[in-house]
Amino acid sequence: MVQHKFNKEQFDLRTAANGSEGLAAARAQKPELILLDLVMPVMDGFETLRELKADPALKDVPVLVLTNLSHPEDMKRCEALGAGGFLVKPEVSLSSVAARIREMLAGPVAGRLCPADQ
Repeated sequence: MVQHKFNKEQFDLRTAANGSEGLAAARAQKPELILLDLVMPVMDGFETLRELKADPALKDVPVLVLTNLSHPEDMKRCEALGAGGFLVKPEVSLSSVAARIREMLAGPVAGRLCPADQ
């Protein structure tokens, strides 16, 4: 459903089955933006985010976390690791995720991590 919606929005979406594959794909393709879940096999999203931001070639790629985890500690941890946004899946529509992606691709938004901050 996500892939269909984002294709309709004219995003060139690439997927990975786990954090390790996602990291390898990001290194090979250097995407404009990374949409990252936190709950993944092999390498979770926190470790994936840490690795992305430690890689000189990827550190400036914006990362939008889209997850089922909704604890404030998770959001703070992602912010500290360098995420540019944090959205909780059950609380947002795919249209609002697409809008947030477009906003992030348009340029940096200093100090804004979640929709409640808008």
